[in-house]
Amino acid sequence: MKPGIDHIGIFVSTYCHDGKGNYVMVKRSSKSRDSHGLWDFGGGTVEYGETLEETLVREVKEEFGTVPLSYVQLGARDVISKEDGRHWVGVFYKIYVERDKVYNAEPDIHEDLGWFALPDLPSPVRPIIHEQIEAFKNVL
Repeated sequence: MKPGIDHIGIFVSTYCHDGKGNYVMVKRSSKSRDSHGLWDFGGGTVEYGETLEETLVREVKEEFGTVPLSYVQLGARDVISKEDGRHWVGVFYKIYVERDKVYNAEPDIHEDLGWFALPDLPSPVRPIIHEQIEAFKNVL
């Protein structure tokens, strides 16, 4: 059974920042599950038996090679794809990380990594990114 297809999937989205208004983003490669060539914040699927916090720590380590210094939950949102009907529930976190310890720890899945202020995001981004930023603009 595939999450998001055969049942509702749950994911954690990681808005990792440097404390100076910059957020790390990755450009998804052709080897990513989806959204090839699009910029995205980090995150991933909650595994069975894993807490949300365990997922965010694991994902930050897997994707950015570092650990969160602190984090706050921003909220949760349904993410239902208009193209294929996939249904996910995302739990969003703002995570403070030490910028000089961040690197692209998954170069096969992410072809690039960069730091961006929210008004100056790279292009193209996943279509849902602008909607998420709008939803959490008061806390990002």
